[in-house]
Amino acid sequence: MFGADKQMILYKYRSLQNLNRVIDILHYSQLHCARYLDLNDPFEGIFSAAIHIPPHERVKFPFFLLPETYTLTKSIDDLFLSSKDSVRICSLSSSLSEVRLWSHYADGNRGIALEIDFSGMEDSIHEVKYSEELPSYGYTILTAPSAIEVLTHKTTHWSYESEFRIINGEEYFDIKDRLKAIYVGSRIKDIHLALLDKMKRSDIPIIHTEIDPKKVEIRAKKSTEQGNAADRL
Repeated sequence: MFGADKQMILYKYRSLQNLNRVIDILHYSQLHCARYLDLNDPFEGIFSAAIHIPPHERVKFPFFLLPETYTLTKSIDDLFLSSKDSVRICSLSSSLSEVRLWSHYADGNRGIALEIDFSGMEDSIHEVKYSEELPSYGYTILTAPSAIEVLTHKTTHWSYESEFRIINGEEYFDIKDRLKAIYVGSRIKDIHLALLDKMKRSDIPIIHTEIDPKKVEIRAKKSTEQGNAADRL
């Protein structure tokens, strides 16, 4: 999606009801990475494991018709050398216009979307792939998937999120000098606008958004409208 000559711009949605994670970004220049089990998808980290039964094992049970392969449901906790406590995720999106992202992750358009430039850090960012079914892998020491392989696959229920993920073992991910703008929801409170203006660096713009009734999406307001909105700060 992001070519060599294209900036890798992603968005982190946040509610302003709890400012701790917003302070992490604006003051400490870091993104919080949650344990994968704390995320909102009940199928997070689950996959189908195809287990092969070789012929020399099947002949040991002549009275049973054993299949060559059978499938079990596994999670990354079952992977070899895997630990659920060491796998952390920070979810981002390539979309600024998706209404459901603003509704679900930015407090019904009362929160914010933080624009972050990850150019040059592409190896640390993983694009999520979507499919109708859970991903399927082999299940031996040689064929079992890595935690990253499993955690970059989700069902199509979530495709609207256009998600990219930071997946690592650390609680925080450094984004020093990478925050480029703060987009604010159309329902944001004036007190939150004032707080953001005091918390952010002076060179980071606050950009107001509005609903687009024709396209049924969220869009940034035009620059002239931005100037009028800024007068309220």
